[in-house]
Amino acid sequence: STYVLGSLISATDPVTVLSIFKELHVDEQLYANVFGESVLNDAVSIVLYRTIIEFISKKFTALSLLFGALDFLKVFFGSFLIAIATGLLSALLFKHTSLYKHPILESIIFI
Repeated sequence: STYVLGSLISATDPVTVLSIFKELHVDEQLYANVFGESVLNDAVSIVLYRTIIEFISKKFTALSLLFGALDFLKVFFGSFLIAIATGLLSALLFKHTSLYKHPILESIIFI
């Protein structure tokens, strides 16, 4: 059970760091690197939690380690594809509408 707890709290959420970066107007590359590292940590945490839960009732083998790595790749690339699709859809929506005239509506749709 301690491994389960560790996997749940292992992903640190850098929201505070990112908001401070925004206020200090740090380099965009640094901001992007910290944000990307956060996404990777979240994917690792999800797979680690699911793998540990599965290993509680099963025996640990080399094959199960391979399945854990494949599960990580599935979650990582699945999340990546969903993010690309959402970004493209948002870009098209904001480009072909006049939402910039209504900033509150733009914010609501974006969220």
